[in-house]
Amino acid sequence: MLYQIIPLEMGSLVEREIYRKSNMEIKCGLVWKLGSVITPHKPTFLKTYNPAVGICLEDLKGAEISDTYNGEKVIYFSETVPEDLQEELTDIFYGISHKYSGPHQAVFEDLDWSLEKVESFIFGQLEVKELKEEDLAAYK
Repeated sequence: MLYQIIPLEMGSLVEREIYRKSNMEIKCGLVWKLGSVITPHKPTFLKTYNPAVGICLEDLKGAEISDTYNGEKVIYFSETVPEDLQEELTDIFYGISHKYSGPHQAVFEDLDWSLEKVESFIFGQLEVKELKEEDLAAYK
């Protein structure tokens, strides 16, 4: 049996990467306008779930993002990242840099930024659906 967890508010499914270099930090990733999460384990977290805080998919046994629609790339910097460096890293992240090419992950690492963590979150009001046998083929 599979369970589908669906955020009911747009933009409530997020994939985030955290990079660090000395005292500086980059948080970047995708905010999905719509999407859902699939897990083979019945969700039990709803009793203590706080929609304002959400939950990390890592904390949901067997959970993975299944459907996603209209992802928007976003990037944020700690206050310790100088403005000119923010501009350069933003251009790299969005793939518009004239100086660097390739995926932002590779370029950030080439520039000595360490990938510290990759996380996915859902937050806001959620709906949980039990998928029927005929629905299972779409997720295998």
